[in-house]
Amino acid sequence: MPSSRFIRRIPAIALVLALACLPLAGCGRKAASAQLASGAGASSATSSAGGAKGGAKASVYGGQVVVAPATMLEPPDYAGFEPLPCFTYHTVSPKVKNGIAITPATFESQLKTLADLGYHTITARQLWQHQAQGTPLPSNPVMITFDDGWRNQFTYAAPLLKKYGMVATFFINPQPISSKYGGYLTSDMVLALAKDGNDIESHTWRHLKLTRDRTDSADAFQRKNISQLVLANDWIRKVVGQQPVALCYPYGYYDLEAIGMAQRAGYKLGFTTDEGIADARAWDAFQIKRFTITSAETALSFKRRLLSGALQVRDITPAPASRVVGITTTVTVDITAVPAGITGLRLTSGPSLHTTQFVERNGHRYAEALFSNAKVGFREISMLGTDADGRKYYASWGIVLGDLAH
Repeated sequence: MPSSRFIRRIPAIALVLALACLPLAGCGRKAASAQLASGAGASSATSSAGGAKGGAKASVYGGQVVVAPATMLEPPDYAGFEPLPCFTYHTVSPKVKNGIAITPATFESQLKTLADLGYHTITARQLWQHQAQGTPLPSNPVMITFDDGWRNQFTYAAPLLKKYGMVATFFINPQPISSKYGGYLTSDMVLALAKDGNDIESHTWRHLKLTRDRTDSADAFQRKNISQLVLANDWIRKVVGQQPVALCYPYGYYDLEAIGMAQRAGYKLGFTTDEGIADARAWDAFQIKRFTITSAETALSFKRRLLSGALQVRDITPAPASRVVGITTTVTVDITAVPAGITGLRLTSGPSLHTTQFVERNGHRYAEALFSNAKVGFREISMLGTDADGRKYYASWGIVLGDLAH
């Protein structure tokens, strides 16, 4: 894939018929098969990446070609940046048994911080309405999101949200809920959350990752995953009466193919686990950043996340959401526009990403780091910096290392 500019927005995926639209079999339930065969719930208009250079990367799905833009556009002017802190929660319970669990007391203290600082919660649906229709958002918007659909979210978190007059977006996996697995929400709980003003969105049908392994064929992989995306849509629409507009990628893994499948299934937004402050303009509609709340979160670190900023980076190579052949590559970022007052700039992504180097080329300043001996699979890459007041600045994105056999 050619080097590309950072995403301004990812337009609706073009669905180009390779021959005729073939009937799709083996997709699970009849409703899902029918919807997939007819293209219901998906964007049917062919879109063009206005101003983008280069071709498009295509994957075959059931006689159709899922086309993703090969070249991404620059973000809009940073002067118009609309900061939108998004927080990811998993488990809220008196017993903290893992690193992504917090106590109800900690959760309440964070809600109180938001209230005291004048923040107003919005949902994924409100964000989409703002992006697509220009619907105004409240001042100081913030998003609270919950992943996986655990029952403790209803038991401990929902009453606190109601106490503070706040709402959240719940990304659920309907399969364990419909199978009545212990520890998960019930359908009645899901409906009750929706009636309280919370947003019910998709985390796929049963939490399967949406990035393809080398041994997967494109057709079988896309057939399986678009099917489970549609099944999740159907279940949520049946229970709460609204079609989901947002997808949270399982494990935080995504690439252009995953984005294409999400758009094919009718989603308008895609939420990642990439660290950083989101932009309420949602120009990066399928790469929305979130801060993951862990048991190590302190009151100070929570406030710092709220007040963090976005680094003005451009010309990221390899491009965000791209796949890289092999497990060795050099990450390059144009940091010319980053203000001089932001220091300590560094690229991070675990031990496989080497020390950041800074070079000058053609009047531009670049940060570079070598990925070597990295494991095949999804990798989140972050660029971090700090200003004189201790405010943190982020740019983060994901790539997938390892080529595909099919």
